[in-house]
Amino acid sequence: MKANSGIGDWISAAYEQGIPFLQQIPREAADFILLNASIQEYDAGDVIITGGDSNNESFCVLQSGRAQICGRILPDGHYNVLAYLETGACFGEMSIICNDTTSNTVIAAEDNCTVLHLARDIFVDFLERNPSIMVYLYKVLADRLRAKNQAFDEFESLALLASAKVLPFIDFAQTLEKSRVTGTVMFECKGESGFIAFQEGRICCAKSGKLTGPDALEKMLSWGDSTLFKLDTHLMPDIVNICQASDTTSLILDALRNIDEKESKKQLNEE
Repeated sequence: MKANSGIGDWISAAYEQGIPFLQQIPREAADFILLNASIQEYDAGDVIITGGDSNNESFCVLQSGRAQICGRILPDGHYNVLAYLETGACFGEMSIICNDTTSNTVIAAEDNCTVLHLARDIFVDFLERNPSIMVYLYKVLADRLRAKNQAFDEFESLALLASAKVLPFIDFAQTLEKSRVTGTVMFECKGESGFIAFQEGRICCAKSGKLTGPDALEKMLSWGDSTLFKLDTHLMPDIVNICQASDTTSLILDALRNIDEKESKKQLNEE
């Protein structure tokens, strides 16, 4: 790749979201990082960078595997996944550039994640000698900011008290599934109440009155257009009573079919 010589060239440098960071910067810069970084391996659930840590000592590149950027980790261990990092993504640069604490926790999302760690002092010296790389980092940060703003808008709308007459619950649930949301949806209908909990977008628990699991899920879905519901991303039950093998949409559609079949049988018996 041809080295950029001026600010205009740097700004116009090609950058595409989703392409590995080291493949987009000049070859000599990528070689420097590869030669001077240490390699560490992580399994699913291992913390790579801890949010709130004022001593982040490295700029990181995810060489293989997948990781998740997480928000504040609650005392019970639950957290929201803000975004996913795919192979080739870089992270950890913001706290070094801003000389501030790390804002989010980064956790390995699967086994055998390999991460390159470039020590803070080497990274700072590297940027001083290669200022054009800052443009690539700014573009990375801009992409993340746009994604965060979009996610914030979605969560703001999801946090509102919604009516099933205006927003069918299956549409609401599909948004939770797509965004891999972890949280609990509280239900109300004509004096009855209940909840359906989601773990990374998949239904994991349901309860309404004495009913739990699939029975509770069917009961709340049977309330139809009279239902009011609201998402609470800070509330999660301690139990799992619904298998997450099925995706959210399929689970809801199966429950709705069961409701229709039971209603049909009831009408036949009445006749």
